[in-house]
Amino acid sequence: MLNLIFARAGQLDFIPRSLQRSTTMSDNLFLVTWMGLIISFWVGLYYFDKWRKSRSGTVGSAKSLFLELCRVHGLSRKERSLLLRAAKLYQPLEPAVIFVDSRILARCENAPSPEKEGYAGLSAKLFGMKAKQSTSN
Repeated sequence: MLNLIFARAGQLDFIPRSLQRSTTMSDNLFLVTWMGLIISFWVGLYYFDKWRKSRSGTVGSAKSLFLELCRVHGLSRKERSLLLRAAKLYQPLEPAVIFVDSRILARCENAPSPEKEGYAGLSAKLFGMKAKQSTSN
């Protein structure tokens, strides 16, 4: 078994000998130049793609609009999660529609849910409506 491995390893002896023969500066300069060009091209493509993704991800996306509206209205993390839950329940075209359409939060307030008070508070904060008193069911 070992004889077979060493015999095959002996077949690869020509590689170091061929490398020793091609050590002239002109041969190596050509190879290094092409390798440098290929690496530079790849690095350029990488950073261009990274720049393109960063610009398209923050400008004009539905998520960025929703987060900006949450920031402008001063919503807490709990309030943002309630809004996202309402958006998942009623599935508007974009989550930011919740800031315009008061009916979505009104439906959440009327639904049997433990977060009724949270939705009422959000409705009052976003649309200026007074939270309903829970005197009648």
